[in-house]
Amino acid sequence: MILDRPITFRDKQSFNHAQEITKPFGVIEEVLAWCKSELRDDWRWQLVEMSSDIRPGRYIFYFDGERDYLAFVLKWSG
Repeated sequence: MILDRPITFRDKQSFNHAQEITKPFGVIEEVLAWCKSELRDDWRWQLVEMSSDIRPGRYIFYFDGERDYLAFVLKWSG
């Protein structure tokens, strides 16, 4: 995989907003593609629990911008 920008490491407490989501197996790729195309400010994600064919995965997304955070919550929480 070729990165389109360098990765900078930040502590999760340095972000203004965070949202945990659970998604079934295979859906995280769709979430990440949406984030890459739609979010404006800096963001990161964390794998909490890996998904399987019998259990959804748990993920935490971190956002700098309130606009990005709210768009993510409206699109992916629920």
